[in-house]
Amino acid sequence: SGLRRFVRAFARGVDTEAALKSELNTSFDVMQAGFDRYLEQTFAGLQDALKPIEEGVDLPKLPLEGVRNYAEAHPGSYYAHIILGTKLRQAGNPDEALAAFERAARLAPVASGPDSPHVQMAQIAIERKDRRRAIVELQALLQVDFTNIVAARQLAGLLKEDGVTDPAVLRPVHERIAAIDPFDAEAHRVLGRFALQRNEAAFASREFRTVLALGPVDQAAAH
Repeated sequence: SGLRRFVRAFARGVDTEAALKSELNTSFDVMQAGFDRYLEQTFAGLQDALKPIEEGVDLPKLPLEGVRNYAEAHPGSYYAHIILGTKLRQAGNPDEALAAFERAARLAPVASGPDSPHVQMAQIAIERKDRRRAIVELQALLQVDFTNIVAARQLAGLLKEDGVTDPAVLRPVHERIAAIDPFDAEAHRVLGRFALQRNEAAFASREFRTVLALGPVDQAAAH
């Protein structure tokens, strides 16, 4: 392929720009222009959504109605809807808060962190004892917030409370926990049991040896 020819030419000491031209019939300028177009097409909406609040407007300090008016005037502003949702939660209006956070999540699907819309929607669902909604929101969060150990453990707990036993649902969650915190004995225990179900004895044995090395209270079960 052209890429392999380019690599071979580069290995022979051919100048990079010359190799691009001779083997791929392109140049840095052409490639950069294409990359810029890709970024524009892929992230233009996100860039617009994450524009700062207008200069001179201290949105968090405005009363609820002021924030609501600003959000209505700026429907594409992620920050406006996050602040609006937070204000609505504080005012005891979870239904409208959910709508604001849902809008924020659509505007910035990659938003993560403790104040991200999926975190706040999960918290509202837990407060309302809506376990299924909380599970959905935490699953969505973990699709973009890969190192959030708190959310992963919370999701594992909610799935257990909900009686979920499907390995296809549980295994990725416990794999995530074990990857973030290798010293989490419960995650290794669950992964070991799933390995047993798949007749993967070597993998299961490794996981249970890890559990034993971490000093569980119930060592007999791991043995």
